[in-house]
Amino acid sequence: MPRLLLDKDKCLRNIEKMAGKAKRNSLSFRPHCKTHQSAEIASWLRDFDISSLTVSSFLMARYFARAGWEDILVAFPFQPGELDHLVELSGQCKLSILVDSPAALPFLNHIPKQVDFYVDIDTGYGRTGVRAENPDLIEQIITKAVANSKLNFRGFYCHAGHSYKAIGQKQRNAIHQKALYDLGGLKKQFEHHNAKVLYGDTPSCSTQKEFGTIDELTPGNFFFYDLIQYSHGACNMKDIAVAMECPVAGRYPAGERILIHGGAIHFSKESLLLNEDSIFGQLVQGTDRGWTHTSQEKYLTSISQEHGVMEQCGDLIREVNIGDKLLFLPVHSCLTANLMREYHSLDGIPIATLNS
Repeated sequence: MPRLLLDKDKCLRNIEKMAGKAKRNSLSFRPHCKTHQSAEIASWLRDFDISSLTVSSFLMARYFARAGWEDILVAFPFQPGELDHLVELSGQCKLSILVDSPAALPFLNHIPKQVDFYVDIDTGYGRTGVRAENPDLIEQIITKAVANSKLNFRGFYCHAGHSYKAIGQKQRNAIHQKALYDLGGLKKQFEHHNAKVLYGDTPSCSTQKEFGTIDELTPGNFFFYDLIQYSHGACNMKDIAVAMECPVAGRYPAGERILIHGGAIHFSKESLLLNEDSIFGQLVQGTDRGWTHTSQEKYLTSISQEHGVMEQCGDLIREVNIGDKLLFLPVHSCLTANLMREYHSLDGIPIATLNS
């Protein structure tokens, strides 16, 4: 069976680097745990004096609250189907939520405990949030919300996810600078509310040096990184902390193909365009203590549900046998980790997740 290997030392270095960047910039640090979804991995954060988390669902928030975390932000716009979960969690931890519409607020009129909220701001991504250029709607949300004594306005949250669509560092810089400009303007306009600004896509948090009037960083993928992050210059190959271990299931010398047991239900179907071809993972060489780059770059070029195919394998096809284990760096570690449900340390010890 395929396994997802985790190099703890690499993960810890990634945490240390991001925590250090936040500290150097006098920023608070609230890591997003949607990538790893593991109480054990989250516990490593305590060694870096981190006491608050970001998550992407109330289910995830409950999982981490039960693991002892007391300050949790659910970074997904509140909708009324989650009201019971909100009420439950507000009695277990200091809970924060996102709001991006006045229509969500009436459902919060009778909550029994205090809940902090941030207005979700869109600086160009176009996924969620109030457009930064619409301060009237932002004011309407805040005014309507603070009429409820149980809702405490804390500030603004922004995920500049369009940084993933940027071509080249120049575009990434422009996206980041616009976000800083927009968020800085809102912070000043609503300074009478003592508004804080939370910000955090991993490419920006990894590559940028200036953060303007941002108060808190909330990236998540940086725990592991992946090929997408590498393609955006957010990390080096040596920073990628997870690799899929997949058994060889077939060798086809005539077509220079190798079949592995590792498909879409393991890697996900997220792909990366390389030289006009889609890849689903990159082969690395296993070592006694993890993995290293191969002398020739080889890729997982096709996947279906359980099957993964490598083409144009050259000499590799003569070097491997059925049953051998091959290691691949994932394209998108968030999705791969969610599908695999647990990790295995380099010592072979399972590390559980929310989904285990």
